[in-house]
Amino acid sequence: MQGILVSILVGLCTGVGALPFLFIKKVPQALKDGLLGFAGGIMVFASSFNLIQPALKDGNLLSVIGGIITGTLLLTVIEYFVPHTHTKNYKEDSNSSVLKKNILLAIAVAIHNIPEGFAIGVGYGTGNMSTGLSLALAIGVQNVPEGLVVAAPLIEGGYPRGRAIFFSFLTGMGEPIAAIIGFFAARLTDKLLPFILSVAAGAMFYVVSHELIPESHCNNNEMLATYGFIIGLILMIIFKTVIGE
Repeated sequence: MQGILVSILVGLCTGVGALPFLFIKKVPQALKDGLLGFAGGIMVFASSFNLIQPALKDGNLLSVIGGIITGTLLLTVIEYFVPHTHTKNYKEDSNSSVLKKNILLAIAVAIHNIPEGFAIGVGYGTGNMSTGLSLALAIGVQNVPEGLVVAAPLIEGGYPRGRAIFFSFLTGMGEPIAAIIGFFAARLTDKLLPFILSVAAGAMFYVVSHELIPESHCNNNEMLATYGFIIGLILMIIFKTVIGE
């Protein structure tokens, strides 16, 4: 139950990230790209040290590699068969109605949130509260800039601020659903746990490589995005060192 409640709070962090739009209307593209890089750094750290590391400790190399491949293939299949659009393509999709574009963007964010929520659920499903909390805090922190980036194209495209902020809160609510699935998947059997942890990590690696890094590097802000990525990594190293296991 604690893991589900925490995943709801983490999902709400997406909406929190959009709250600055109560006072501003536009965010510099460089800042958005830097924040995407920052989110990527956090996700890579969380996947590597909170999922892969314990999977290698308790499982074998084959189960870890198999899990990473499975997580990657799952996200690939979802991306291929589920219609969606990304923030970088939102304005370019001029042939679609505002409602259709918003729905497609919401689906894209939901796809992004699947591995994040799944990872939180798996973390708590291991029975190690420290792992679950570390993952939740890491994903919650990276959800804040994500919410800002999601709301930006809506508001810049003329969508009402209040609705755009509500939209950002709504897109984060897919995480508790994925967290429930992850929690029960981790509870199936101890023997499958390293594989399940690796599936979550593989899915998160996919999101970083397929979405966050490309989107942050397509506006001539590669250096800012790279430094954002490094800052995200450093922040999580400090965090993990301070709280320990």
